[in-house]
Amino acid sequence: MKKSMTSTEKIIEYIRKIAPEQYQEEWDNSGYQVRIKNETEKVILCMDVTDKVIDHAVESGVKLIISHHPMIFTGIKRIDEDSYLGKNIIKLIENKISVYSSHTSLDVSDKGVNVALAEALGLPIVENFAMTDSTTIGYVLENNIGDEIYERLNALGAIFYGKKVPVERLAIVGGSGMSYFDEVVSRGLNMYITGDVKHHDGQRAYEDNISLVDLTHYGSEKFALDKLKELLEEKFTIDVEIIDTNFKFYI
Repeated sequence: MKKSMTSTEKIIEYIRKIAPEQYQEEWDNSGYQVRIKNETEKVILCMDVTDKVIDHAVESGVKLIISHHPMIFTGIKRIDEDSYLGKNIIKLIENKISVYSSHTSLDVSDKGVNVALAEALGLPIVENFAMTDSTTIGYVLENNIGDEIYERLNALGAIFYGKKVPVERLAIVGGSGMSYFDEVVSRGLNMYITGDVKHHDGQRAYEDNISLVDLTHYGSEKFALDKLKELLEEKFTIDVEIIDTNFKFYI
């Protein structure tokens, strides 16, 4: 299908329907990071807005970047071209590129991070998992593949903590979800999949006889970009490109 110029405002209006800003956590800064009314034939999706993402947008003529993590978390007092953030903001404005971030509002969306993670695992959702300040987050899944779940997770780059136990039901919270570990224990779940797991979290999982799975912060959230790409390409006649911004490197 031939791609056409589409209003960046219309694209963001659609994103806001998928992940309403009012559902974000109080500490979050979901929403426009840089807003410039424009049109675009292509959108870039990423987890984080980096200099390389912005450079690629400039080279490709892209006028809208949609990230998961906000480019700006706290208030800034000045824009300085000698700072990393300041230089990026200036380049975005000079090239009339908007940036919109859908963070914790996408975490709790029924088309967001945790639904995408459940689909990537290929396991059915049984019920909602935990409560945030404003809504529910994460899901309880049924393990209908037995011990194959460990092989599937291993293929996704999982790090395992605690104990390898038979899994009937498990919980998922993409990103940084260890603050909900008490809920896993109280509900008698066998496995918990999240990111940002620390050494002593693993010790507690061992003591509580739970299989604790760290997909990393990036690895547990990245599937949401694929889902968002699919939704945007169904709705609009635009190209959507996902750019990997995983900060790990290997030597």
